Amino acid sequence: MTLKTIRNGIHKIDTYLNAALDLFGGDDGLCHYKCNDGYKPAPRPGYKKPPPNGCGSPLFGFQFDIGIPSMTKCCNKHDRCYDTCGLEKHDCDEQFQDCLENICRNVQRTLGLAQSVQACESAVTLLFDAVMHLGCKPYLDSQRDSCVCQYEVKKEL
Repeated sequence: MTLKTIRNGIHKIDTYLNAALDLFGGDDGLCHYKCNDGYKPAPRPGYKKPPPNGCGSPLFGFQFDIGIPSMTKCCNKHDRCYDTCGLEKHDCDEQFQDCLENICRNVQRTLGLAQSVQACESAVTLLFDAVMHLGCKPYLDSQRDSCVCQYEVKKEL
């Protein structure tokens, strides 16, 4: 076995471990994007945000659309938040929850039907729980795309 083979094997293991950590909340369980070199991430020059995908996840291959346009707007706003370098997942998720809960308040004011409000609240809970429990990897991937770290800039020079 050569040194190169060992190094490549360690790199693969490290890649798999980092992917697992991303999925479950990062190394501290809180899902923060940090640069390995200790510097603060900076917006990537020339980065163009991808179009939002509504209430879905390309990572898990599902689309959650129950036909409420304002809910899709909340999801799109949440996607754009994740795609903005330096914004915290927790803050994006909190804004998302507020946006969704506001929809249910509007449904209650407009329709006044308990069944409609209950259906709205169930959809909000489902969406928000999915973001809370499955959103770390999409958040970190978006931050990696939209941010640049000091050591990356040095490598490019």
